[in-house]
Amino acid sequence: MKSFAIYLLPLAFTGMLASCGAHKTESKKDEPAVSDSLIKNVETAAAKMEEPSESIKLNGKIQPDESKQSKVFALVSGKIKSVQVELGDYVKQGQVLAVLQSAEVAGITNDVSIAESSVEMAKKNVETQKSLFEGNLATQQDYLSAQIEYKKAQSELNRARQVASISGGNSAAYTLKAPISGYVIEKNITGNSEVRQDNSNSLFTVADLSTVWIIANVYESDIANIRLGDEVRVKTLANPEKEYLGKIDKVYNVLDPANRTMQVRISMPNANGELKPEMFATVKVSAKPTGAVLSIPARAIVMDNSKQYVVVKKTNKLEIKQISLLRRIEDRAFISGLEEGDQVVTSAQVFIYDALNIK
Repeated sequence: MKSFAIYLLPLAFTGMLASCGAHKTESKKDEPAVSDSLIKNVETAAAKMEEPSESIKLNGKIQPDESKQSKVFALVSGKIKSVQVELGDYVKQGQVLAVLQSAEVAGITNDVSIAESSVEMAKKNVETQKSLFEGNLATQQDYLSAQIEYKKAQSELNRARQVASISGGNSAAYTLKAPISGYVIEKNITGNSEVRQDNSNSLFTVADLSTVWIIANVYESDIANIRLGDEVRVKTLANPEKEYLGKIDKVYNVLDPANRTMQVRISMPNANGELKPEMFATVKVSAKPTGAVLSIPARAIVMDNSKQYVVVKKTNKLEIKQISLLRRIEDRAFISGLEEGDQVVTSAQVFIYDALNIK
């Protein structure tokens, strides 16, 4: 009998322990996943309707205003005698850029001289024929023929002088002059080099840089969000702290087949000359809103298995809701899946999400 009691004692003790453990597990299961005090003090923000004001970032380059630049070509062949300006120099309208020695100019000058001599001779012949005609020593036909030859000589002289005026030459020297005031932004000649009349490259390019163009590339995916008149903010690598404000004044509605981009143009005042051709620029376009969308603070979103969730507080209860992220702009997330006015948790949301999932 004693041995039987000794045998039952461990079994009873084991049963008591099991009963206590079951009671502890059951009481733990009944505990809330998040305490009432945390629910009461958690930070929230209301979902609200907003119009997203998106900034699209573009890369661009500064170029001269084409309406304020002039390319200088040589209208004759010749050899460069002297170059009087360098790349980057400021020149005034009419200033000499370079001088060429040209056989063509020498020929044009000779044509003018011959034409002048012909006019002088024809004029004297008219005077002679007039005297003879008045003295009945020449016929009227001779007098008229002399007058015609005189007019032909004058016409040839005018032609020769016009050619000389177009070429701008004098004797054997051909002078290249600045057609406008501005900076020499391109120079393709050196001293003693030879120039051909059929050369398709300009010898100089002079540009007035008081206004410049910023040509920016728009990727195909952003074309629908770019419009004529959109406001832009421009920054350069040379002066990243300074921001230049402007507007898109030209949209080139063609795509470059090589890089699948469309170009837009921003005309920018440049009175102090800070913006220089070939500088790289960053352009931020303030795209126009496309309509109101539900938005929440971006920090409220919890990522889990490539899906987006938020914790929503309703009275004294927290629950998880899956959302769809439409767009994110800085600290705001534009979403669908909630209703306007829903309170989303913005503090300790990851901890709360994990606690609610465990439960």
